[in-house]
Amino acid sequence: MIITKRKIEIGNIQKWEKSSKANEKRQAQKERIREAYKNGTTVEVIPAKAEQKSDNMRRLRVAAYCRVSTDEDAQASSYELQLQHYREMIMNNPDWELVDIYADEGISGTSTKKRANFLRMIDDCYAGKVDMIITKSVSRFARNTLDCLDNVRKLKALDPPVGVFFETEGFNTAESKNEFTLGIMSLVAQGESEQKSASIRWSIIQRFKKGIPIIPTQCLLGYDKDKFGNLFIIPEEAEAVKYIFACYLDGLNAREIANALTESHVPTAKNNAVWSSSAVLSILRNEKYCGDVLMQKTYTVDCFTHKAVKNTGQVPQYRLRDHHPAIVPRDDWLLVQEQLKHRRHSSQKKEVPIEKKFYVHRVKGGLLRGFAIINPKWDNREVALFLQKIKK
Repeated sequence: MIITKRKIEIGNIQKWEKSSKANEKRQAQKERIREAYKNGTTVEVIPAKAEQKSDNMRRLRVAAYCRVSTDEDAQASSYELQLQHYREMIMNNPDWELVDIYADEGISGTSTKKRANFLRMIDDCYAGKVDMIITKSVSRFARNTLDCLDNVRKLKALDPPVGVFFETEGFNTAESKNEFTLGIMSLVAQGESEQKSASIRWSIIQRFKKGIPIIPTQCLLGYDKDKFGNLFIIPEEAEAVKYIFACYLDGLNAREIANALTESHVPTAKNNAVWSSSAVLSILRNEKYCGDVLMQKTYTVDCFTHKAVKNTGQVPQYRLRDHHPAIVPRDDWLLVQEQLKHRRHSSQKKEVPIEKKFYVHRVKGGLLRGFAIINPKWDNREVALFLQKIKK
């Protein structure tokens, strides 16, 4: 196929007229801008509705949030200092109105779940009671980047928005649109928290390795600590511990022991009037009553959830034998541990099938615990079969 070359004849055109008009239009726009700046035209500004509302507000409703992570003496002064500082700061500003000082003492900042007053403050913001929050720093507000950004965004999205002023960083979320800066500061705070947690964990492990246990006695029935941190026996409480071990060796189960203690008006370690079977079992399994200390029986998963889980071999444990005076003889304690294993397994077999037609029921507690009940409807052959099965 032969392609014929076409000729184009549209006159003597050097530039497209449309392109020329666009250039003229751009030049005209530039000229209008120059004229506007040159003449200084007066324009009346009508503020946005949100701004009008803000201008009409007589005083800004301000709340302060304070937090220290531990209840140590050194932190106690910091906590009180924050309280007084922000109370004075807000009260002395004539344009501000104090809503409340929200404060959490001895609470970690890696999660907001356990910070009751922080959550109360957020609820008040949602209820429209707060216009601005003041806090010392990003690390006081949250050491978890996700929590920090999530709460700041939600507060900023309220109508009217609630800003957070971080005093140390001089950063107000209501004024600044630079979320990147807040994200960086939150990451730094979270990194500090992770580093601090790792440092504390390392220190605790080194103590364990050197045989320096950490033994809180607030909930440890029978023992207390002297000024040097040494355990000593409280005779009255030790009697309750001995009673529990003796009852269990007599054949009573944890529920029966708990009921007996409750009926006898013996208080628990926390001074509660009612005993539970789990509290009794916890005492029976506690190695401290035979003089030993087993360290790292639980471990914390991470510094954000603070979830403590039972250590079943995930991390090393450390044992100190004959660390302190025993309340229960070691032989008795070991015998109880054996019975705890045996009774636990036997309790799972509530009914032992012998034949498809009938079952054997065992006595669950008391002096006859472990004995089997023979159904009076059984005939001699069935009784003989039962005895034969039991012997096996």
